[in-house]
Amino acid sequence: MTDKKAIRQLFRKKRLALPAYRQQLASYAVTDKVLRKISAIQRAGTIAFYIAKDGEIDLLPLMLYCQKQGRQCYLPVLESPDEKMLRFAEWEPGQAMSKNKYGIAEPDVPRNHLLSAAEMDLIFMPLVAFDDCGNRLGMGGGYYDRTLAQCYGESAASSQKPFLVATGHDVQYIPQLPHDAWDIIPHITITPGHFIRPLRMDGA
Repeated sequence: MTDKKAIRQLFRKKRLALPAYRQQLASYAVTDKVLRKISAIQRAGTIAFYIAKDGEIDLLPLMLYCQKQGRQCYLPVLESPDEKMLRFAEWEPGQAMSKNKYGIAEPDVPRNHLLSAAEMDLIFMPLVAFDDCGNRLGMGGGYYDRTLAQCYGESAASSQKPFLVATGHDVQYIPQLPHDAWDIIPHITITPGHFIRPLRMDGA
């Protein structure tokens, strides 16, 4: 398959079709696997997670664990209604949240409290599909690719490079995805049954 739109539609249906018990089992399996196999999480002080939606794998158990370990946990916030960029707001259990234009909950904090991607040590990214080379297909808005271009793009403005981990379900695997030059490849893609660490040229 070479049509990103068709792939996106197919794999969104696949993850949405997973029953609740399989979603929960996958969530705990990925939490365990991340803690066992990704050493970067032990060194990270600032970690960006995401709120699961549309069948995405739920990282709340992992986020709660990291928060209890004293890590600063962040969630993505739309930078503005017009710009397809993300910034990150610190999250703590029970804090005030508000929904963005996509219905996704964001921490309700002053804009001057938001941090950039470059200020994160580690960023977890949701996905719609992934392949053997670690390519990641998102929802189509390009938010993560635009946001991370400041760290990993050809004209990167920042020398700070967060460690990138994409998480998903096993049913979101496809042998090969179409790939564009601006697509950001995560350092690791992890699901209950997959652990993909592609060869990178940035030294990370």
